[in-house]
Amino acid sequence: MLKKIFGLLFFILLAIAHVFVPPSAFAAEDVRSGSKSEIDIANSNDGYIIARSKSKTSKKLKLRTSYAKSNGTKVDYTYDLNGNGAWEAYSLQSGNGKYTIIIFENVDGSRYSEIQTIKVDVTYSRENAPFLVAAQNVNYNAGSNVVRKATELCKGTSTDLEKVESIYKYIVETISYDTNKAKKIAAGEIVGYLPEIDNTLATSKGICFDYSSMFAAMLRSQGIPAKLIMGYVSASPKPAYHAWNDIYTKEAGWIRIRSQVFFSGKDWSRMDSTYASGNTNGGRTKFLSDNKNYVAEKEY
Repeated sequence: MLKKIFGLLFFILLAIAHVFVPPSAFAAEDVRSGSKSEIDIANSNDGYIIARSKSKTSKKLKLRTSYAKSNGTKVDYTYDLNGNGAWEAYSLQSGNGKYTIIIFENVDGSRYSEIQTIKVDVTYSRENAPFLVAAQNVNYNAGSNVVRKATELCKGTSTDLEKVESIYKYIVETISYDTNKAKKIAAGEIVGYLPEIDNTLATSKGICFDYSSMFAAMLRSQGIPAKLIMGYVSASPKPAYHAWNDIYTKEAGWIRIRSQVFFSGKDWSRMDSTYASGNTNGGRTKFLSDNKNYVAEKEY
């Protein structure tokens, strides 16, 4: 009897691990191996693949996902791939269809050579699949402090909109803009920056990329699809590169802050927690509500 109970517990724990452990923690399951790198496509229908270099290398590596649209055009996303041999997750966020995954190795300067190419057909296992899982730009796992915090914030809520409101309110009221980090990135002192969202939570500071990554991670961990959007926002004297969010709820579909910076539950059109966090006197409300101030370039 005890043996049966322990066996049952093992399979329950295994099932829980499969649902909640992040992509980077999965063992390789369906690997395509190249001479210097590997790509695992086991989770492609869940909206992501994982990849790694076969051995540690000091050479810069890049990974590109290329999606073939029905009109013959392509949607390309290019990422850094770490050189330490650890698996890393990358989104297949452009839709169902054919993707080409290419890994490049730096030759010299800005020149790269192709070291592995594979093709994969993707049919999402669920609606909005890529925006419900962790990936390089929205990196979290079951043990992340942001997941625990999101669970705490959503305790007692009954709808997705209530969860969004609770998490958004927390970020806007708690996280302050890190001007020092922003200056270092602008000056080229920090290159290839990626958010460490548990650090953002711990320090209560971040740049727009941190705000948006943290917001997306918290929502995804609660089963709410969330996009991290990268693009340009109007600013004086010239447009500035920026990050914000789109989110999906059963009640309202894809929504983005339209007429008000605070949450109304109905009329958000753009989720910009960075600008909202600095909007202490309402002076930026008109700016946030104007769609032409935002031009999306990439979504993650």
